[in-house]
Amino acid sequence: MTTTNTTTKQAAKLAQPKEASRLAAHIIDRDSNQRIDAVAPALVRTALQAWELVQKIEALEAELKTHKDQLAQALAGQSLVVPGVCRVSVATTSSVSIVDAEKLQTLLGDRFNDLVDISVSYKPSEHLLQMASDGDDPMAPAYRALLKVRSGTTVRITAEK
Repeated sequence: MTTTNTTTKQAAKLAQPKEASRLAAHIIDRDSNQRIDAVAPALVRTALQAWELVQKIEALEAELKTHKDQLAQALAGQSLVVPGVCRVSVATTSSVSIVDAEKLQTLLGDRFNDLVDISVSYKPSEHLLQMASDGDDPMAPAYRALLKVRSGTTVRITAEK
């Protein structure tokens, strides 16, 4: 068992309000680094209750992620509607970015400005994406090596009327 797990379990056990007054707690002043040992039991109890909520929220977020992952796999590009309760919408997105603009500029030469949308970051044009995907273009593998594809899935759960 790791120290974090031990600490979490100990904190959960100690989070009982009746035991809060028996815990040794102190306050440290950030500016002076002075330690203050006189802490009101109610303040300790509130801190322990807040800590317990943090632990519950983290556990619930992990559980929610598991459910969202399952929904994302089952509903890619679709929505599940439970009338009067909720709607689960799953959208997958992807983007392509340029990994090394200087190398790509060397490869494309004078065509670079026509094939790349230039801003603060480099973004390949639709035409360059087509060239990188063209199986007949001998340069396609070199273009693809300089592009990066990102994708993500968003699962949104909202109330359904």
